[in-house]
Amino acid sequence: MVDNTSFKSRIKRFWLLQGNGAGLPVRLASAALIWWILMDGAWHDMLPGIPVILLVALVPPYLGQASSWRWSFPALLRIVPVFLWFSVRSGVQVAYLSMRRLRLLTPEVVEYSWRLPPGPARLFLASIINLIPGTLSLQIRDEALNIHFLHDARGSMPSVLVLEELVGDLFRVPMSEVPQ
Repeated sequence: MVDNTSFKSRIKRFWLLQGNGAGLPVRLASAALIWWILMDGAWHDMLPGIPVILLVALVPPYLGQASSWRWSFPALLRIVPVFLWFSVRSGVQVAYLSMRRLRLLTPEVVEYSWRLPPGPARLFLASIINLIPGTLSLQIRDEALNIHFLHDARGSMPSVLVLEELVGDLFRVPMSEVPQ
């Protein structure tokens, strides 16, 4: 025999987790739109994506609550131009190095000790490092981040320090003076 109160309480809990019903339709529509874009607008390719769309829409409420964080808008205005400058500068450097006859690349992996506390700020820093040409976050660990530099790792470390300080300001987290 099925316990109806248990089933009703599960349905009620599921409904509350959906944001009183508004969350699920929004996630379904968003996932379907993203799948449709990935399939270049071909409606006949939507059928294989239906299980994925449903899974993506139904799972997020059960992933648990993350710690809340808020960005600082003035810090965002400071980090965007710096990030764009680093990206353009690195892109030009990588293009120059790739077009030279003598390839004077000096790839190197550097272990960078965090000054940021554990949390989303570390992941954000590792992600934006990946977006700068010639750099790649290889391994994220509790104590350090391994970064692969295509050229001049020691000369690029001040840029990583600047980015880490800006990310700390962006996420409003205190940074340790000594790397953790």
